Amino acid sequence: MNRFKYSARSFDGALVVGEADASSSASLAADIAHRGLMLTSFEKLSRARSTRFLAWPIDPRSITAFLAELALVLRSGLPLDEALDVSGRDLTARLAAIVAELRHDIVSGATFVEALGRHKDLFSEDIIAMARVAEVTGDLDGVLAAIATERERGHRLNEKVQGALRYPAFLISSAILVLLFFLVQVIPQFSNLFSDSGKDPGPLVTHLMGLSQWLIDNGQILAISVSIATLTILLAWCTPSARAAMTLAFLRLPVIRGIATLWLTTRFLSNLAVLVGQSVPLTEALAVLGNMLGVKGKAAIASARDAVRRGGRLHEALDESGLFPPIAVRMMRIGEETGELAKVAAEAGSLYGRKLEKRLEQVAGLIGPVAIITIAGLIGGLMVTIMTALISINDAVQ
Repeated sequence: MNRFKYSARSFDGALVVGEADASSSASLAADIAHRGLMLTSFEKLSRARSTRFLAWPIDPRSITAFLAELALVLRSGLPLDEALDVSGRDLTARLAAIVAELRHDIVSGATFVEALGRHKDLFSEDIIAMARVAEVTGDLDGVLAAIATERERGHRLNEKVQGALRYPAFLISSAILVLLFFLVQVIPQFSNLFSDSGKDPGPLVTHLMGLSQWLIDNGQILAISVSIATLTILLAWCTPSARAAMTLAFLRLPVIRGIATLWLTTRFLSNLAVLVGQSVPLTEALAVLGNMLGVKGKAAIASARDAVRRGGRLHEALDESGLFPPIAVRMMRIGEETGELAKVAAEAGSLYGRKLEKRLEQVAGLIGPVAIITIAGLIGGLMVTIMTALISINDAVQ
């Protein structure tokens, strides 16, 4: 896709100047003609946008705050282009530039959905789908407010999940570093004492000293190997298939599996409630949700969408997927039978959100003490073993 700056004339002779995305000049001319204009000149612009991946990504919370402020400004009665101008003044430079592009596209004749669609790396499919519905219903401010509210709730939930996983990862990493320091820096000090005594310290201490010496002798090789392995994992993560395989393997871990199920259920139900509540068709809502739930949920939601499209019931398709807990499936059945799917999904999403928060508190409260006791026991056991060997040698010498 290329970016063009163009000049065109309307049927009454008025000059229209703007920018538009098109695959070729012919496509640009066809798009301009579709708007009832006659293209007079155009210029292909350099795609500065293509280098954005080199910059630090825009914080999703900034996008959420922008959507909330835009909804508030629209509610005051301003037109969309003026609302975008007002909402974009207090943003970061990069996000403000993108909002300016949105406003320019709309002034140039594009719809809000078309303008958002040119920035899919920032505005996810659920935002675009709900904006499409808002263009039909005329309730853009209400839709944007609902999006911002749900996104803010999702941010808080994601932070709790990441915090609960970050804490044990920090403890495990610390334990490994402490153990390495002990083996590389502390054990060699005792090795000299045992060598000078000429006594056998015992098989356990001998193995510890052998491991310590091996780490010292092969330190550079190990550092290079770890660096290569880390780089390989990072490169593999950039490949969709490898990233999907690693993610699935991570989600199958014993503790992670339960948290992932609750997180997927909460995210699915909460966003389903927002989408259906804003009159997004169920099949389109499921298509959006499938892309939001990652590799574990995408296939299951795609299968459920196909079943619904063929006339099946949503709760039956979700039950066959085995992705969600039975209680969540039964609540979906109640919502379908009563015609209150959005309301029931919202209540179920809140229920599973509370369950997830409780589970995260339990995991964080359990892993901390266990990790500390394990580290202390491991280091303390090694020190006791070495000191016992030293005492035995000292007694033998006396």
